[in-house]
Order: sequence, then structure tokens, then C-alpha cells
Amino acid sequence: MFKRNIINFIFLILLFLIKNSFAYEPVVIIADGEYVMGAGESMEVSEEKAKRIAVQKAAEQAGAYVKSYTKVKNLALESDVIEVIANHSMKIEVLDRKKTVVGDIDAIKFYVKIRATMSQEDIEANLKKVRQDQSIVEEYNRLKADFDKQNREMEKLKRQLELATGGDKQKIAKLISEEEKKYKANLWLERAQQKDIIEPEEAIKAYKKALELNPDIPQAYFGLAKTLYKTNVLKYGLLEDDTQKEKLLRALKEALENINRAISLDENYADAYALRAEILSYLGNLEDIAEKKDYNDKILKDINRALALNASNKAELYYLRASMYLDELQNAELEQAKADQFDYRVIEEYFNKALNEIDNAGSLCKEEKCLADYYRRKAYAHIFIINYYLRREDIAKTKEFTSMRDKFLKKADEIEKQKIQQEEKFDKELQEQIKDLYQTEFGKIVYELEKGWKEKVTGISLKDLEEKSREEQQKIFNQMETTIRQKISSGKASAEEYILMSYFEENPQTKKAYFDRGIALYEKRNSQGVDAILLVQFYLDGTIMQNDDVKLNYLNKAKAVVDRNFAQAQKVLSMDEFRLLISEMEKAKSDIEGFNVMKKLAKLNRQQAEAFHWLQFAFMISHQKAEIYERLDLPLKALEEYLYLCNTFKIDEACKNVERLKK
Repeated sequence: MFKRNIINFIFLILLFLIKNSFAYEPVVIIADGEYVMGAGESMEVSEEKAKRIAVQKAAEQAGAYVKSYTKVKNLALESDVIEVIANHSMKIEVLDRKKTVVGDIDAIKFYVKIRATMSQEDIEANLKKVRQDQSIVEEYNRLKADFDKQNREMEKLKRQLELATGGDKQKIAKLISEEEKKYKANLWLERAQQKDIIEPEEAIKAYKKALELNPDIPQAYFGLAKTLYKTNVLKYGLLEDDTQKEKLLRALKEALENINRAISLDENYADAYALRAEILSYLGNLEDIAEKKDYNDKILKDINRALALNASNKAELYYLRASMYLDELQNAELEQAKADQFDYRVIEEYFNKALNEIDNAGSLCKEEKCLADYYRRKAYAHIFIINYYLRREDIAKTKEFTSMRDKFLKKADEIEKQKIQQEEKFDKELQEQIKDLYQTEFGKIVYELEKGWKEKVTGISLKDLEEKSREEQQKIFNQMETTIRQKISSGKASAEEYILMSYFEENPQTKKAYFDRGIALYEKRNSQGVDAILLVQFYLDGTIMQNDDVKLNYLNKAKAVVDRNFAQAQKVLSMDEFRLLISEMEKAKSDIEGFNVMKKLAKLNRQQAEAFHWLQFAFMISHQKAEIYERLDLPLKALEEYLYLCNTFKIDEACKNVERLKK
């Protein structure tokens, strides 16, 4: 089903135009950091601090990409969540390390330059991880606060060392050494948190390395416990044989030891209590517990502490507490059966407690999926009381609770059905809006770049093609491919036919040959207007998944075409008007705002619509060239591009890069 809203469409237009889509290539960010080694500090840690400053700079830029990406997916995320996803999605490579002597006191300045790479897959994996486990954000914030605290403490010790004499100097130097050891431990903890469930074996090694350096980090014990628990449940949770059960039990008990250690170091560690409750609950289902009530009371105590201390995953804790009450309901029924004395009031008390907890979790829901899950959980809880009265042969009560269960199931179905109907209705409205936009001058250009030229080549309406079955689509495609390949063999294929076939060709050499031939034929034309815009788009397509020299070749060709049209574009659409349109596209947060942006784009006349594309291309080409020059360690070339972006487009980030490269 076609699922995207107005905001999505606006951003798809924007992403299509700038060709900065994550679907094509990873985002590459170049950043650097400097740190001057102070009194008593080691060279190893000073260099690590320079590197961390570079990583933090890269993370700021990565955060902007993540924000745009998640906005395209219609997700409203808090700034700290975006920060976590950005930090955890980056893969860091050190490009350069330098140390120089500065000042009259012969201090050593460390310089580290890095390349941070971030792909769509990285973002998706970390987005999924954070949405499933909110404690990840809390752990990130705790570590961030620890780094800040360590930096303040180190600055204080360095000042004290400069003033100290004799034995005091040695004591303070020792304290600085201990602080550096803690800093290195936190660096390992940071690496472990980034790996976590995605690369569990590496995460476990990093957590253990952090604890070797500093055995008093509660977050490291927590992270180690969580990784052991989650990964082993995933690995052995099906319990296919006794060996798997033994391995799972061993891992869970190791996780329990670590979470106990975390709590012993920090008695106010909310998420640690929550994790311990979850581990104990899982263990209780695997082992025969002699004193079940005492065991459950222990779990409930941890849940209560976690909630009182404001744990991250509150809804899951409420649901866990509900399951504990349902467990108590079953235990109470067993005890009553042994004594042959049945008291429905005890059973219903536990049942109502469970419902209350489910309601607490439901009150936190902010989206339809969560609400539907809430009603299904309520329906599930009713199965316990229904079974109790079935066994008591109380038909009236059985019917009463069965009716309530069915009501909640129906409510869940209605919510899911209503959500689907709303999406279908909105999709229909959106299709009409898009159809209207495609009739405007701006929309006609977007359509030509996206679909129009392909339809001219194939003689096939892509809209009609989408409505056909997969078998019919394949048949039509095969016929089209055969026809074009025959033209290529006879040397009669057009530029567009060569380029189109390069998109479908799997052999890399043939693919490149088709594309180059298509471009060569297209360049022979005196392309104007939309045809020239399409040529630039082809050049940009040629940069995808290529090495840097090939990319620069196509980018320079694209720039030559853009430069011929840039001055006229600025006369038709002022830079202020262009920046305003881009800003509104980026800031649109609601469907109404999205419609308003679409209306403004729809008002552009033919010349203005073409001008918008030329200005957008100019920005994007210069931005890509700057990134490539940084990768190739050509700072002066990169500086030229950043200066252009700063002076022409007033891009804050570009202006910051100018200042950075001028140093």
C-alpha cells in the first residue's frame, strides 16, 4: 500500500533533488579535533581527547542527517534520541594524527582528523534499537555526564598541580593518573554501548575491558548484564534441547551477577532494578522455584523501586508487574485447589491488580499500534479469569468475562482497522495532491527527472505499469529490454536508451560502457532548459558508488552545465527566495505546513521552477566536492568549496568549515 504523508512527499522531493539520499551512498563527514596536553597528563590520553573532540564535531553534523532522515519517515524524535542514533551509527576512521609544540612553555598540541561514515542501514539498526529500549538513551546521557564530570575534575587537578610543591605534587600527579585510567575505561564503555546488541561479542569484550581499567563503573556491569541477557535469550530462547537450556541458564546467572554488582555500586540505579526484575522473571520461568511467592515478591520489589526511581521503560515494567499478578492468581488457585476451599475474591483481586497495571501502561501510549497492543493485553489477561470460572463451572461469570475479553479484542481490531482506513483515505487525498502538483511547472520538472524520460524511452506509462501484475510487468520489461538491446547492437540506440540500460545491467564493465556511451551522445546535443537539468541529473547518477576521481570528473562536468545557467537562475529566483523555500521544506512538521509548501512550489512559473533546480544543484555539487577533497586530504581545494557555500548560500556549517580549514 502507498504509505507516506505530505511531509514525506516534500522531503522526497528535496532528497531527490539534492541526491543526498541514504539509499545511494553512506554519508561521509570529515572532522578534526585539537587538544593541548596539560600538566601531568599523558600523551596517550591527550591524543584520545583530541580524537573525541573530532568525533563530537562529526556527531553534530551526523545528527542533522539523522534528523532529516527520521523526519522523512514521519518520526518526531527528541534531540537526545537523535544524538544517540547519530553517535552509535558512525563508523570512525582516523585520517591524520599530529603533535606539535606550542607556546613558551613547550606544551604539546595533539591534532586528529577523522572520517565518520554513516549508512542508512546503520541508522535503521540504531533507530530500531533505541525505539525498543529507551534505557539506551539514559545510559548514553549517564556516560556523557561522566565525561563532563571527569573533564571538570581533571581541569581542577591540573590547576592544583601547577601550584603544588614537594610531596603534594606527587600526590596530585597520582590522582591525575588515576583520572586518566577512569577516562580510558569510559572510552571502552562508550565503544561497548555503540556495539551493544548489534555486535554483542565485541560489546562484551569492550565492557570487560572497561571493568579491567575501572571495576567501579555501574554502567559497565549494567551493559554487560543486558547484553548477556538479551543475546542469549535470542540465541537459546527456543530451548531446543537440554544443552541450550543449560547454556541459557548459565548466561542468565552471569547476567544476574553483573546486575547485582551494578546495584551494589549505585543503589539508585533505576534501569538496573528494571533489568534485574526482567532477568529474575525469565529465570523463574526456566527453573522450579520452591518459594514462588517469595520469589515473585522479590521481582515486584525491584519493579516498584525501578518505577519509583523513574526508570526508562515504564510501560514494560507495568506489563511485567501485571504478569506477576496473573502468576499470583494462578498460584492462589493452586493453593485453593489443594485445600479444596475456593475464594473467588482473592482471584479477582489479583486479576484487578493486573488490569490496573495494564491500564497504567496503556496510559503512556502515544500511537495507535501501542493502543491496539494495550487492548490485546487486556483481552489476554481475561483468559486467566475465564479459565478459573470455567473450572468452577460458573457459566454466568465465564460469559461475563468472555464478553469483556471479546470487547477488548474488538476494540483492538477497530483501532487497527481505523488506522488502515485513515491511511487509505489520506493516501487517496495525497495522490490527488501529487497529481495536481505534477500538473504545475515545478511538478512537471520533478516528474520528468523521476519518470518522464523513462516513459519516453520505453513508451510505457509507469503508472499503468504499476497497476499490472508482477508477471505482466516482467513480460513488458523483457520486451522493452530486448528492443533496446537490439538497438544497442545495431548502433541505433539513443542516449537515454543507453543510460536506462546501464541502470539495469549487472555486469560492471558493461554497465559503465552503456552509461559512458549514453552520456557522450547526450553531450553532443545543445541541451537547454529541462534537457540540461536532466543532463546534470545523469552526471550526478554517474557519481553513485564510484571512486573519488570518477566522482570528481562527473561533478566537474555537472558544475560546468550549472555555471552556464546559474546567473540567469539568480535573476529569476533570488537567493533569499530559494533559501526560504528550502527552509520551509525542512521545517514543515505537520500536514498543513506540508500542503502550504506544496502550494508555494506549485506557484513557481517555468523559469522559476528551473531556477530552483539550478540553485539546488549548485549547492549540492559544491558540497559533494568539498567532502571528496577532504577525504583526499586536499584542504585548500575543500576550502574553496566551503567558501563558495558560505558566501553564496549562507550555510552555517560551511562557514564553520571555512574557519576550521583556515587554522
